[in-house]
Amino acid sequence: MTAQQLADLDSRATVSGHPTMVSWSRGKPRLYLADTNGPVDLAGLVGEEIRVDVHPGFRCQHCGDRADDSPCQECQSKPPFQQCVFTPGTSCEYQDCPFPSFKRRSCAHNFVVYLVAKDSVKAGITQADRAVSRWAEQGATHGMIVARTPNRRVAGIVEDALEAVVSTESTKEWYEALDQPKNALMEAVDSCRDVLTGPLEPFSTLPSDETTIEDRIVSLPVHFAGDDATVSTLPELTLDEGIQSEVLGVRGQILATEDAVVNFDHLKGKQVTVEAPAECLPATEAAQ
Repeated sequence: MTAQQLADLDSRATVSGHPTMVSWSRGKPRLYLADTNGPVDLAGLVGEEIRVDVHPGFRCQHCGDRADDSPCQECQSKPPFQQCVFTPGTSCEYQDCPFPSFKRRSCAHNFVVYLVAKDSVKAGITQADRAVSRWAEQGATHGMIVARTPNRRVAGIVEDALEAVVSTESTKEWYEALDQPKNALMEAVDSCRDVLTGPLEPFSTLPSDETTIEDRIVSLPVHFAGDDATVSTLPELTLDEGIQSEVLGVRGQILATEDAVVNFDHLKGKQVTVEAPAECLPATEAAQ
């Protein structure tokens, strides 16, 4: 083995764990594994050749215990896996909440209702201080806030009303982005304005000035150097499979390579091994 080959080997490492989520903070995507002390720097992997293998062996991404599925049966009986969290506008019993500690921690805070641009315009809700991170974690290219509410339940009611004019279902696959996302968002705002009236009007943040609306649209960070149409046709890595390929980019919870996509949202709880440049991995071991 040459000196250069030895140097290349020393610069690479492996890490194994069970994916919990890809978190976007300050515009950088990081993969968190239940079994490691730190995240994988996905942004740093763009342009690098990596190897990813998916193995049997589940852990619940919520509690971290060994399980047959994720979330495990016990966690499925608790928030955030309850229907009241998924459809707060119709299922939340805010005053008589059966999960008061979760309510104080995750529901009784300021929420926003937003629009994002993906393959089309979608509406959603999130805690007010997480809006931009939430949009990036969903894989959106642009986003804007259309309403502010005092808690999750009211945000759900507003979102349900907006469903009459804009979709609230969001794809979790790689998609071809809109050609003119800002125009699509501004057109959707016109429809939303007709809904945010009467008892919902106090929560609306929509100005009448069209220029002001455009100024409120946030462009999300881009870590992708490929072609959406090509990536959309690639196979998705699944259990008992592996790839060795160059990373094209990251969108939301998905890592795109030249040969396949790795959708970490679909791999929650499964065991994943990543070999990559050591500086991008936490608490690593030298690659063999």
